[in-house]
Amino acid sequence: MNSLYRVVTSLGIGIVLTGIATPLLAPSPSLAQSASPSTPAASTRSTTPLDPATAEKAYKTGRTQLKRQEYREALASFDLAIRANPNDARPYLQRGITYAALGDYSAALQDYNRAIELAPELVDAYLYRGIVHYKLGDYAEAMADLDQVLILNPESAPAYFYRGLVQKATNHPAGAIAEFTQAIEEDSKYGDAYLNRGSLYYEINDLEAALADLDQAIELMPDSAIAYYNRGFVYSSLGAAELALADFDQAIQLKPDYAEAYLGRALALVSLDDLPAAFADLETAIRLRPDYADAYKVRGDLRLQSGDPEGAIADYEQALAVRPGDSVIYRSRADAYFESGFLEQAMADYDFVLAENPNDVAALNNRGEIRLALGDTAGALEDYTQAIRSNPQNADAYYSRGRLLAMTGDLAAAMADLQRAADLYLQQGTAEGYRQTLAAMQGL
Repeated sequence: MNSLYRVVTSLGIGIVLTGIATPLLAPSPSLAQSASPSTPAASTRSTTPLDPATAEKAYKTGRTQLKRQEYREALASFDLAIRANPNDARPYLQRGITYAALGDYSAALQDYNRAIELAPELVDAYLYRGIVHYKLGDYAEAMADLDQVLILNPESAPAYFYRGLVQKATNHPAGAIAEFTQAIEEDSKYGDAYLNRGSLYYEINDLEAALADLDQAIELMPDSAIAYYNRGFVYSSLGAAELALADFDQAIQLKPDYAEAYLGRALALVSLDDLPAAFADLETAIRLRPDYADAYKVRGDLRLQSGDPEGAIADYEQALAVRPGDSVIYRSRADAYFESGFLEQAMADYDFVLAENPNDVAALNNRGEIRLALGDTAGALEDYTQAIRSNPQNADAYYSRGRLLAMTGDLAAAMADLQRAADLYLQQGTAEGYRQTLAAMQGL
């Protein structure tokens, strides 16, 4: 009667950052990590300043190279512009953006600081410095810089946007939604703001609002794989598996190496009972990301559901190698051990799970079954009773305790528990449980 396993059909989707629109500058790069270039101090030790025309030409060349993502070439151009005119804040700002694009955040901060020293009203220097502080997890510093942006330019949609990201990162979803909303008010075509607000609405289970925002994000950014990916999970949560599948298909078409989208599509395929295709997508997700714990976890769930508990255990072991101590994975491995008859291993895993969450009803039920099988009737009775305390609507716990009480000869208490189980199964529409409970009652 116990539900030993289940395949999750939706996963959390996180806030994503895909760039900002700032008309005066090249769009913010992804800030992806790479080998660090030389620092500003190494590249700008003074030489005799050149003429202003040379400085301006080098600056404009660097801007063009930055927009083309020719970062090393852009660095050389901005170096030249700074040597030619070391008192111009603009090339320091642009070189900082370039360093950030190459992952050298320390060098980027030095350049932003110098730009601000030279031009304290240069609003974009505060903006980009705030972005780097955000990327480094220095949230107080990021918020201080973004506040300064809004002092200088109260209509800065990117500043509100990044304030929203800081609010999200510091676990203030309501504040984050308010910031994204303000960003949209300042710029109604700010696709990333719709995207991130939509993902937050999903996280707080406001699915209709999430869907509306992600629809708008896709309209504004039709080539955004992450927007289709996020909307796919919203559709999954709304029970629209076919629409979810179409969105994951589109995300993969836009980004063929998108491991997370293959996992999302696998979950949609599970909802549509296409397990072979789901397994194929999980294989692809793991090939693309060999350390993808969620993919191993879901494949383990599918293997358990398909009658392959040993294969499931292997997948859960892989998942735990990536995320040791994850109680959700321990719970799944416990279920697989239980199915395989490895009762002592299952007991150990259930003990771990229940130490983390003493009110996990299914774990209590299953550990009670193990204790009963091992002859520990008192322990089994304790687990079933705790499961009922944790969830008085759990029919399985009443059924299991009723069977145990019948075995110990307490027929009146057994009948009361079985009657309660039958009533709950009937109310919950669980026909098999209802029939099995009636049979147990007739056998008393």
